[in-house]
Amino acid sequence: MSQTPSDDKYIIGSLDTGLQMLELMLNYDTVTITEIAKGLGVGRSTAHRALKTLENRGFVALSSAGRGYVAGPKLVEIGSPRCLDPQSRIRNRPILNRVLDETGESVHSSLLLGAQLLVVDGRKSRHEVDIGRRVGMVAPAHAMAGGKMLLSLLSDDQIMALFPNEELLRLGPRTLSTRSALMEDLRDIRKRGYSVAVQESERGVNSVGVLLSGDSWRDRMAIVISVPVERGSWEELMSLREQLQAIVDEENRRLEAAPA
Repeated sequence: MSQTPSDDKYIIGSLDTGLQMLELMLNYDTVTITEIAKGLGVGRSTAHRALKTLENRGFVALSSAGRGYVAGPKLVEIGSPRCLDPQSRIRNRPILNRVLDETGESVHSSLLLGAQLLVVDGRKSRHEVDIGRRVGMVAPAHAMAGGKMLLSLLSDDQIMALFPNEELLRLGPRTLSTRSALMEDLRDIRKRGYSVAVQESERGVNSVGVLLSGDSWRDRMAIVISVPVERGSWEELMSLREQLQAIVDEENRRLEAAPA
């Protein structure tokens, strides 16, 4: 409901400030007290008190870098990803088609829903032996190449909040079954810029993933090529990764240059 001048007497100032802060957190990865105070037109002390209240409730979290705040676990869980918009699926369709055309392998796009991964779109490989099309599948993000790619772009605090327990569900024979192992793998993914899952999601399937699109946790999507183990040696996965990244980079440049 939009606010009008006649509504002013019903507005609770501190609550309104907190809600405006949540709106900012839905649009940016990290926001500082100074940025919030300036953006909302309030004093630093007011911004700080409101942030601490939201932090205590799990809606924001202090960045692991010690500078600024990030979306907390409760906000991540309830914040609807913008990339669920049908236009996002249409936008990425040419990329999926091209990956299939040039690699011949199964390719899927996916996004994070809290600690879960939702497969949004996909193309089935042209090989007789194939993993199948997984559109609509929801699975634990820590066991999926796409999930690990997207988790690596969150802060350590957000990941710790999404996975409060040390033990993690095992799906495949090589699933990372502890949070400590997951955190270590995510640090490596941040350095190299791609994720790999070797029989982690299920037996007999290897996958490699990169970032498909998005600038914040609400926008990001991953794109993943998955192959049966007989076509998924490490060397083959790295070759597929190079092809995948080159296609994504080129297609994204083309989409950005296209007239609105």
